[in-house]
Amino acid sequence: MSRVHAYPPDLAEYVVSQWPQGSPLQVSREILCEALTVAYQASLTSEETRPTRFRLLLMPADRLPEDGVPNLGVLRLRFGQSRPFTPDELRRLAPSTPFETSLMGAHTEEGKLRIWGIAHSGPAWLAPTWGGRSVVPNWTYDPIIHVSGPGQLAVRCAGKMVGALERGQLVNARIDVFDSEWIPLLFAREREEIRAEHAARQVLAPSPTLVENSLVGRVSQHMLRRTIQLVRGARHGGLILSVDAAPGPDSTTMLDGLRLKYRFTQEEPSRRYRTLLLQILERVAAASSKATVEWLDFELDSSLDLERLEQSVFEMSRVIANLTAIDGAVVLDKRFGIIGFGAEVSAELPGPSCV
Repeated sequence: MSRVHAYPPDLAEYVVSQWPQGSPLQVSREILCEALTVAYQASLTSEETRPTRFRLLLMPADRLPEDGVPNLGVLRLRFGQSRPFTPDELRRLAPSTPFETSLMGAHTEEGKLRIWGIAHSGPAWLAPTWGGRSVVPNWTYDPIIHVSGPGQLAVRCAGKMVGALERGQLVNARIDVFDSEWIPLLFAREREEIRAEHAARQVLAPSPTLVENSLVGRVSQHMLRRTIQLVRGARHGGLILSVDAAPGPDSTTMLDGLRLKYRFTQEEPSRRYRTLLLQILERVAAASSKATVEWLDFELDSSLDLERLEQSVFEMSRVIANLTAIDGAVVLDKRFGIIGFGAEVSAELPGPSCV
C-alpha cells in the first residue's frame, strides 16, 4: 500500500537524490533528516500568537567570513555557547531571526546538531519575488531550510529550490504565474502601443534606439510583483482587476459587472505609471548606441537617474497596494492606469463578455 502523505524523512531522501552535482551536499542524509524533522515540529508551534517562520542554515560558523556584510553575504553573530537544536529552541529564536532578513545557523558538534548563532543576510535574496534589478548574491552552496508555515518546508541551494514539503506532498518547483504564456498575451497590444510611442519619440534622436518586448514587459512585471508582495506583507489580502480600457473622465457608465465606489479622474497622475515607463525606456535608449535595448541593458545601467525612476515605479506599486486595504477591488486599465477602488463584483450587474 502506497503512503498517502510525505514527511521530513521523505523530503530528506528526495533532496539527497536531487542535490546539484556541481556542489556536493556537505551534510549527511541522517543529519539533514534530523534537521528537517525538528524544523517540521517547530513549524507546528507559535510564539505569543506569532506563527513560527524561519530560515535555517546548515553550515559551520567558521565557514562564514568575519567581515561579511548583509545583502552581499551575511553578518555572522556566533553565540558564546551553542544552543540545543530542539523545536522549542527554534520557536523561541524565530522572532529574533525574521524570515526575510536572517537565518539561524546550525551544525554538528560531537555528532549532534547544535545552533551556533544567527546569520543576518538582509533582504537582497528576495529580489526575484519583490521585483527590481538587484543582483541576488550567492554566498553559499550549503543547504538552507525554509520554514514558511505549519508543515511547510523547503530546502534550497544557491537560491534555487531543490525540494519542498507542502500539504503532505513532495514538490520540486513552485508555479510562477508571471512565467506563463497567457499573461503576456493579455497585454501584447499595450506593449506594442508603448513601443510605438517610444519609437515615435526616437525619430528626432541622433541615433534612434528601439526597445525589445522583454524590457517593456519585465518592468511592468516587476511593478506588479512589488505590489503583490506589499499586499501579502500587510496580511490583509486584496483584489486587483485589470480591464481593457478606462471610461472617459466624465463618464458615469458602470464597468461591466462592477460597482465602483471610489473612481479617480482620468488625468496624468492616475496614469503616472505609463509616464514613468516611457521615461525609463528613453533613459535606457539614451545610454546605448545599440539599435535596440532589452532588459539586460536596463539591469546593468547603474545611473542615479534610472535608480530614481525605478524607485518611482515602486512607489506606484505602494499606491496600488495601499488601495487594496479596504473592501473591494482595485481597478486598473491594461496600461496600469488607476481607475478606482472599492469595486464590488456583483452578479446583479451586467456580466462581462469575457473573463
